[in-house]
Amino acid sequence: MIDNETLKAHGYNLTTEQKDRLNEHYHNPKNRWALKEYNARGIGRNPNNYGQVDMYLLIDDKMTIENIGYEFKGCPTIGFAASIFTEDVKGISLEEGQKTTQSSLDEMLKQDNCEECTTMILVAFLASYENYQKRQNGSDEEYTVKMIETNLEFTQTTCG
Repeated sequence: MIDNETLKAHGYNLTTEQKDRLNEHYHNPKNRWALKEYNARGIGRNPNNYGQVDMYLLIDDKMTIENIGYEFKGCPTIGFAASIFTEDVKGISLEEGQKTTQSSLDEMLKQDNCEECTTMILVAFLASYENYQKRQNGSDEEYTVKMIETNLEFTQTTCG
């Protein structure tokens, strides 16, 4: 159970609803699997601690995120943070997902205490978005990789 004292010790002051949502996703993570059917795949990596988030998207013909899944190596925070993130973007348009994710990443990069684990999730989604765009333009790239740096900027590597 995630308690208020632990959250406050880490600088978080959450409402009861927010804490309940965190606990739900902590104990019962959603979308924590690699999709068997997907048309976009992105990987966010942290070379400093070998953490990694693999994100799989299934985009329908209306450009909506029909399904999303993830796998990860790294701290437990990734599990429930990715669970919340994937539930929030499932069912929205791919473009809306890209814009809100990029905006969230931009905000995190401005902070001095941003979480690398959460950053990997956002970067993995953006890599998936780019992978989808490339596939739509005829690329047979299997996935796109983005690596976060120590200053939490990211670079892109293409893998095929």
